[in-house]
Amino acid sequence: MLLRWVLILILLVLAGPSRAALGEAEMARLLPDGYSLGEKDRQMPVWPLIKAGMVAGYIFETGALTPIPGFSGTPMNLAVAMDDTGRLLDVQILSQHEPVFVDGYGPQPFADFLAQYRGLTIRQNIKIGSQYGASDRGGSTSVTLDGVAKATASLRIANLTIMGAATKVAQARMATVAPKPKSLPRADVDQPLSWEELQRRGYVRRLSLSEAQVEAAYKGSGFTDPDAPPDQEGTFAELWVAYLNLPGIGRSLLGDVQYRHLRDRLQPGEEVLLVLSRGRYSYAGPDFVPATVPDRLSLMQAGFPVNIRDMVHDYSLPPGLPPVDEVRLFRIDGSSAFDPASPWTLSLRTIREKGFIRPDREIRDFPLEYALPPDLFIRPERVEPPPEWLLAWGSRLPELSVLGLMLLALTAGLMAQSRLARQERLFYRVRLGFLALTLGFIGVYAQGQLSIVTVQGVVKGAARGMDFSFLLYDPVSLLLWAYVAVTFIIWGRGTFCGWLCPFGAAQELADALGRRLRLPQVKLPPRWDARLLGVKYAALALLLGVALVMPAAAEKVAELEPFKTAITLTFIRDLPFVLYALFWLLLGLVMFKPFCRYLCPLGAFMAVAGRLRLLDWIPRRAACGSPCQLCTARCRYKAIRRDGSIRYDECFQCLDCVGIHADAGRCVPLVVAARHGPGAAARIGAKGGHHAG
Repeated sequence: MLLRWVLILILLVLAGPSRAALGEAEMARLLPDGYSLGEKDRQMPVWPLIKAGMVAGYIFETGALTPIPGFSGTPMNLAVAMDDTGRLLDVQILSQHEPVFVDGYGPQPFADFLAQYRGLTIRQNIKIGSQYGASDRGGSTSVTLDGVAKATASLRIANLTIMGAATKVAQARMATVAPKPKSLPRADVDQPLSWEELQRRGYVRRLSLSEAQVEAAYKGSGFTDPDAPPDQEGTFAELWVAYLNLPGIGRSLLGDVQYRHLRDRLQPGEEVLLVLSRGRYSYAGPDFVPATVPDRLSLMQAGFPVNIRDMVHDYSLPPGLPPVDEVRLFRIDGSSAFDPASPWTLSLRTIREKGFIRPDREIRDFPLEYALPPDLFIRPERVEPPPEWLLAWGSRLPELSVLGLMLLALTAGLMAQSRLARQERLFYRVRLGFLALTLGFIGVYAQGQLSIVTVQGVVKGAARGMDFSFLLYDPVSLLLWAYVAVTFIIWGRGTFCGWLCPFGAAQELADALGRRLRLPQVKLPPRWDARLLGVKYAALALLLGVALVMPAAAEKVAELEPFKTAITLTFIRDLPFVLYALFWLLLGLVMFKPFCRYLCPLGAFMAVAGRLRLLDWIPRRAACGSPCQLCTARCRYKAIRRDGSIRYDECFQCLDCVGIHADAGRCVPLVVAARHGPGAAARIGAKGGHHAG
C-alpha cells in the first residue's frame, strides 16, 4: 500500500510544473556595479553585461547550465557574473536546499563562502579548504578557499556548479578565455634569419595602406581627412608585425644581446609583439602615453579582444631592416587567453571627426592577419584536475580507513554472533563501546549520520532523470549506505538501526544511563505500542511525498529528524531545534528508544528496504513461543511475537535473543534438557537455525 502511494506521488510530480528562469527585472537587480543588462542570448541561457556600450561579460543562472543535485537531491541555483576575461565578478544565491545551510547554519555562511569567488578566474584550480585554512589567492593558478565546518561536501558541489557553468559560458561565448593549455614557442627554433626570409616564411607580416585605399574606405560617409595629401598614391601607413617570443624571430629582429635583455624583463607567460611602421599615419598617435594601451591598435583572436600594452624600451634595430618611423614593443599579459599558435588579427584604427563641441565620429579598422605554423610551438596536453568527488575521497582517507575497520569488525562480530552474544555481560560492554564509537566517531567526528534527506534526494533525482552524483561528495555516508545496502540482503534493517546510526546509538546510551540512574521506565500498553509502530511509515510517506510534490519544502519537513541538530551540528542551532532534539534524548532516559521505534522515517525506510533479506538469521527452537516466552518477554523492541516468530522489520539486531538461544544457562529449553536428560532434550528438539526467509 505504501509503495502504491509513493508511485502515485511520483507520477504527480513528473506532471508538475518546473521552475521558471529569472526575468529581466529580476536579473537586473543582480548586476555588478558599473554594468547594465543586455538582451538575453537566444541560443544560451545567459544575459550579456554591457559596459561602455560593449559586451563586457555575462551573467547567468547555474541551474540552467549545471543542475548538479545537492544533498537534498535538488540542484542549487546561483547567479554568476563573469567579465569577458573569465574573471568572476560576483556569485549570489538564488535558491539552495543544502540541509546544513537551510535550517542548520542558515544561508549566511554559504553567502560568505561564495563572496570569495570575486576576482578569481575560470583558469584557476579552485579547491575547498577547512574553515581555518588560508586562501592562496594573489593571482595563483591554484586557489584554496576557506570552507565551512561540516559543509565541505556541499561546498564542493557548489564549486563544481559554479566553475562548470562558467566554463560552459566561456566555451560558447568567450572562446579565448575558456580553460585550455597555452602553446609554448619551441626553444630549438632559434636560428637567426634575414629580413627577407622572415617575410617569406610569414614570421613577419606586412600591412600597406595607400592614401587611396583609406579614402575609399570612407567613401560616402561624408567624413574627409583635411590633412590628406593631393597624391592619393602615396603611403598612408605601412606596418610590420612579428611575434618575438620565438627565439629565431626575436634574435633576428633584436639581436642576441637585446633579445636576452627582453626575455629577462618578461614575466612568466607574457608574450611580446614588435610593431614597426612608416608613413604619414602613426599607430601610436600624438596623444599616446607610453606604457598604456594604444588607441589605434587592437588585437583580436577568435573574435575576442586581447589586451596589449606598450612596453617601454630603448632597443635599436639591427642592420638589414627597412627604414621605419616608429618602433614599439607591446606586451600581452600572461593571464590573458592569447594563444600564439592560433591565428590572430592586428588592426590599425583610423578615426575621422567633424564638428567641434560634440563631434561626430567615423571609424575604420584595417586588419592584418597573423598566423605562425603550428610546428613552431609545443602545445602541452591539458592535465585535467581530478573531479571534485575524487578530491573529497582523498581528503577523507583517514576517516574512511577507520570506518572500514569498524565495518570489518562489525561484520566479523555478526558472523560469529552466537559465540559472541552468549557471554551476556561481556557482550553488553562490547555493544555499548561500539555504540559510543558510532556516536562519537561516525556521527560527530566523521559526519556520517545517514538521513532521510538522502533518500528524498534520490527520489527527486529519479524524478529528474536518475542523477545521483551528489552521493559521491560525501564518501563516509556513501560507504555506510553501500554497507547497509549489502546488509539489507543478509540481516535486514537491524544492522544500521542497531549498530551504525549515531542518533540511535545516542538513544540507546541514554537508555543505559536512565537505567543506571534507576529512573522509572515508561512502558506503553501493547495496543498503543502496536499502533505507534505504524506512525513512522506514515512519516516516511509524508516526507517522500513532499519531496516529490513540493521539493523546495522537503528539507523543512525533514526536520522531523533531530539528526542534524544533535549529530551534524552538535546542538549549535536555534533554540526550538535544540529543544526538539533534547526532548527525544531525555525521553530516551525513561522510554526505550522512542524516536527510533515510533517516528523515525529513516528507520521506516530501512524496514521497507530490509524486506530484501534472504535469510531468517535468528535461530529458533520448537519450544520458542510455546511454551517458552523468555525471548518474547526480554525483547525491548517487541520484535518477537508470542508464537516465537521474529518481526524482522522491527528487529534492531541487538542479539539478546541470539545470546539467550546460544547460552545453556539462559535458554529455557536447554536448561530443561540439562536438568531432565537427553530424552527431554530430544522432546524439545531444534527448530530452524538458518533457512530461506
